[in-house]
Amino acid sequence: MSDKLQVQIADWPRQREILRAIREQVFVVEQSVPREIEWDGRDEEAVHVLGLLEGSPVACGRLLPNGKIGRMAVLARHRGQGIGRALLDALVAAASERGYQQVHLHAQQHASAFYQRAGFIPTGEPFTEAGIAHIAMRRVLREAEAERRSGGIAYPHPFDDCALALCAAARRELCILSPALDHRVFDSQAMADALSALARSYRHSRVRLLVADYRPLVQRGHRLLTLARRVPSSVHLQLLPEHPQWRGETLVIRDRSGVLYRTEDADKAVLYAPDSPASTAPHRELFEELWGCSAVHPEFRKLSL
Repeated sequence: MSDKLQVQIADWPRQREILRAIREQVFVVEQSVPREIEWDGRDEEAVHVLGLLEGSPVACGRLLPNGKIGRMAVLARHRGQGIGRALLDALVAAASERGYQQVHLHAQQHASAFYQRAGFIPTGEPFTEAGIAHIAMRRVLREAEAERRSGGIAYPHPFDDCALALCAAARRELCILSPALDHRVFDSQAMADALSALARSYRHSRVRLLVADYRPLVQRGHRLLTLARRVPSSVHLQLLPEHPQWRGETLVIRDRSGVLYRTEDADKAVLYAPDSPASTAPHRELFEELWGCSAVHPEFRKLSL
């Protein structure tokens, strides 16, 4: 992203025409969104952000009072420079500053991975809006933090949301340690999609799944078992024998900087640190120790016919 980019809160009455010009070009001209849909009468009540590159307006977005982020637009010649992510971060920050518990949006389906990397999770099936395929997504802003301060994140929900947010935000590697990849947390299509997207996004990306009991996965079926069988070069599933350093904990580790940790049979997570290399390091060390003692179980290799 250019260091000459500035993203600021816009003044709709004063900068209306600037914001309208960007959206008109991107949505109405390029994407053929009908004007009556684009101009929905809600701009007066929204918080708007404006992206300026060397002082010239190149991007915009808005946040509605109900927490919905939308109308994110970057002029074509300025795409691929990280401007969209800067806009999204500014809108999320604006929502957090205003006390929102969560934000949500309707992502164009081809851009869903972009939002997943920013911590958004899918919340439904794809649908068509203004003639374009979309999917609803959301990101919790305060629930997890409030629960962590009060003694932990409830299991299995919203523990599952935190796990998915970590997985969706991974850039290079994911490490998951679980007794049997509890289906309430890990066996969702959104989770499988997040891991699949990471596995296919980069030649050296890696997903490692470590379990102590293979039977529930094989007998019940599991989306992550299916994924590991289909993409064995990037998604590695191994079985952990008894080990003195493992006491039934569940761990989700994103790259080297994010961790979610729960002790055996606890009804809450003990630690959720989505962006803390210092908190992640000791858990990463434990995972590496356990991984070195694990092996692939024959049942993990079998493909359903």
